[in-house]
Amino acid sequence: MVYFLGRDVNVYLFTECQVADASIGSLANEVVVGSLEVENRTFANSMTATTLSSFTAQADITGVDVSIGATDEDITYIGQDVPAKVEIKKEYTISLTRKKSNNLWDLIFNGPVKANNATDNVGKHGARWGFGDNAQEIGNGNYNPSTIRDTAVAGESAFGYRVAVQLASGALEDGTDEVMCFPNCVINGHTVSLNADGITEETMEFSTVQDMGYGSDGVNIDRTLTTRSAM
Repeated sequence: MVYFLGRDVNVYLFTECQVADASIGSLANEVVVGSLEVENRTFANSMTATTLSSFTAQADITGVDVSIGATDEDITYIGQDVPAKVEIKKEYTISLTRKKSNNLWDLIFNGPVKANNATDNVGKHGARWGFGDNAQEIGNGNYNPSTIRDTAVAGESAFGYRVAVQLASGALEDGTDEVMCFPNCVINGHTVSLNADGITEETMEFSTVQDMGYGSDGVNIDRTLTTRSAM
């Protein structure tokens, strides 16, 4: 587990999609998909560019917690006391904490989604899983992730969100930056904390079992989409 203070990192959220006008945010107390101009109502941008300066970082982030775990299977051999530990998959958990300034994160977790932006055309659910059976329609989680496709890149998955954590300038020993990218994340939880001094914070937890990627340098993200066969 590693914990970053908000001043040490910039955090960017993306949809797993490179289609233009495929950002997810809120409008009139509903979750919507489209080209969202008001940045403080945009939750995740579509990955239409590689350079982070093309996007706006999440505002008022106070802390980022990154945990890495693994699911192993124990295999016991006859006559051997110590079992083999066979790794099945890794799991990354990313918790973002920010000063609460609006109801955007509440809407993303709880909904509702605008009916004509939802795969079921009802939209009573939240947007925890990103897109549904195709890019630009928000799913309710009742879909096989391998079937969700990016219409801009054939054969690639558009499931979930991508969390990009950019370390502050000179954070590494060689004085350079680093960008960690966590693809195909789903939202596990959302909590709000009320403090006696009047500061209200909220935390959103993401998780993924796909391998973490890195940008080519400290200012670019890894835009490589996961193939649907690897989901």
